[in-house]
Amino acid sequence: MTLWSFVQGMDRATRDAAEVQAQLVASARTASTPAQNLLASADQVARTIANLPAVRDVKPACSHILADAQHGLMFFTNISRLDASGRIVCAASPRSIGLVTFDRRAWEELAKRSDFVVGGRSISRVTHQPIILGMLPLHDSTGAFQGAIGIVIDVHWLDFVMRENTLPPGSIVALFDRGGTIIASNKPDVAKALFQAGARVAENNQPARKAEDRDGHTWIFATHALLGNNAFVGFAMRQSSLFGTTYIHVGTDFLLPFLMIALSWTAIWIVTERQLTRWIIYLRRISGAYRAGHYALKPALDGAPSEFRSLGDALSEMALSIQDRDRSLREAVAQKTVLIKEVHHRVKNNLQIVMSLLSLQAGRLSDPVAKDALSQARVRINALALVHRILYEIEDQQSVDVKNLLELLAEQTNEGFGGDRRDIRTHVNAISCRVTGDTAVPVALFAVETLTNAYKHAYPPGRGGTIRVVFARTGDGRLRLSVEDDGVGFENEAEDTSVGGRLIRTFGQQLGGEVSVHSSTEYGTVAELIFPVPRGPH
Repeated sequence: MTLWSFVQGMDRATRDAAEVQAQLVASARTASTPAQNLLASADQVARTIANLPAVRDVKPACSHILADAQHGLMFFTNISRLDASGRIVCAASPRSIGLVTFDRRAWEELAKRSDFVVGGRSISRVTHQPIILGMLPLHDSTGAFQGAIGIVIDVHWLDFVMRENTLPPGSIVALFDRGGTIIASNKPDVAKALFQAGARVAENNQPARKAEDRDGHTWIFATHALLGNNAFVGFAMRQSSLFGTTYIHVGTDFLLPFLMIALSWTAIWIVTERQLTRWIIYLRRISGAYRAGHYALKPALDGAPSEFRSLGDALSEMALSIQDRDRSLREAVAQKTVLIKEVHHRVKNNLQIVMSLLSLQAGRLSDPVAKDALSQARVRINALALVHRILYEIEDQQSVDVKNLLELLAEQTNEGFGGDRRDIRTHVNAISCRVTGDTAVPVALFAVETLTNAYKHAYPPGRGGTIRVVFARTGDGRLRLSVEDDGVGFENEAEDTSVGGRLIRTFGQQLGGEVSVHSSTEYGTVAELIFPVPRGPH
C-alpha cells in the first residue's frame, strides 16, 4: 500500500503540474484579450483612415479628418500621417506636425513591412506622457513606400486595462515589447524582473517557465504574442500559490496508509459488536467532510463488511460527481463573467468607432442640416457607449448608478456644446439609484436628447444660463427625471412633432412612464419624465 501511495502521489503531482501549465497558458491568453482588443481597434482605425484619399495623398483637409477620427477615441492621444522620410505632415494634434518620430534604422525596417507594427514604450514629445506608437506602412500600386499612418496610444489606458483584468489574487500581468521592455503592468517592478526574456519565450512558443524576482521568490509564468509578435502579454503566479494544494495532496497520499495500519491494529482489540458502530461513525465523518466541501477525501473501508464498502463506494462516486459539477459551475460562471465584460467592452469600442466614422462623414458634408443630423446621431451613440463603458467598469455588470450616469452625461454634453465658453452651467441633483442596463439606456438617451435641445435652442448667442438635471423620487414612490433651463423658452405648448420630441416620448414609453414639456418665455423650459421604479437593483 505504501508503494502504491507513493506511485499515486507522484502521479497526482505530475497531473497537477500539467494542469498548472495549461492554466497559466489559458490565463495568459485570457489576460491578453483587453490589450488585444485595444491594439486591434488601433489597427482597424489605421486601415480605415489609410483608405481615405485626402489622408493618403496628404491633401489640405488631412489634419481635419484625422482630428474628427480621433474624436471619441479616448485611448488615442494623436493620429498622424507621416511621409516617406518619417516626418509628420498632418495630424489630429497640430503641435506634432513636422516632428520626426522614428530613427533611421527603425524607419527603414518599417518600410519593408505591410502589417500594423507596435513600438515600445516611449515619452511623447508633445504631451510628455508615456505612450506607445502604432504604425501602418503605406505603399503605392508599384510597392513603393509612401510613409505611414501613426496612432499614438496612451499608456495610462493600457495600465487601466491591466489593473481591471479579473485575475487570481497575487498574480501579475504585463504588456511588453520584443525587447522585454514593460509597457504596462499591474505590478511593474516585479514584472520587469520576470519578463526580461519574455519576448524570446513567446516567439519560441515555449511552455510556462520559472523566474525569480528581486526578493528571491520563485514565479511561474507564461506569455502570449499579440499582433504577429509585435507585443506580448505575460501572466505569472508564485510557485507556492500554484502548487500549495499539490503538496497537501501528495502528503495526504503518503500519510494515509500509515494511518490505516494504525487503525487496523487498533481494530484487533475491539470486540465484534463494536465493529458496526465504528464503521457507522467513520462513514458519518466522511459524509460530514463531504458536507463541508472536502470532496477529494475517499472513504478507506478496508476490512469493513461488504455492505459498508458498497455504501462507501456510493458516497465516493457521489462526491466525485458533486466535485465535477462544482468545477463545471465555477468555470461556467467565470467564463460568463469574462464574456459579459468582453461584450460590453466590444460594444463600447464598436460604438466609438461608429462615432469616428460619423465624424469623418460629417467632415465631408457641406449641408448644415445633414451635418447637424450626424452630430445628433453621434451624441446619442455616445450616450449608449457611456452606458456600456460603465457596465464594463463595474464588478457585477448587472446595474448602473443613475446618479453617476447623469453626471457623466452632463459633463460630456457640456464639453461637446462648449458650455464653459458660452457661460452655460449644468448642475446635477440626483439620488443614488441602481438600475439595470435595459433601464439605463432609455434614461441616458432621454437625458442626452433634452440636454441637447436646451443647449441648441434655449440660449441664443450672447446669453448664458443654468441647466438643472434633477433625479428624485415622487410622493407616490415613482421616479422623476427632469431637465430644466432658464433660457428663452417658447410660447406654443402644442405637441412637438420634431424628431427630438418624438424620441423623448418614445424613451418615456419604453420606461412605462409619462413625458411632459412645459415652456414659457419668462422661466424657460422643463422636460419631465416620471416612470415607475423598475424591477431589479435599486
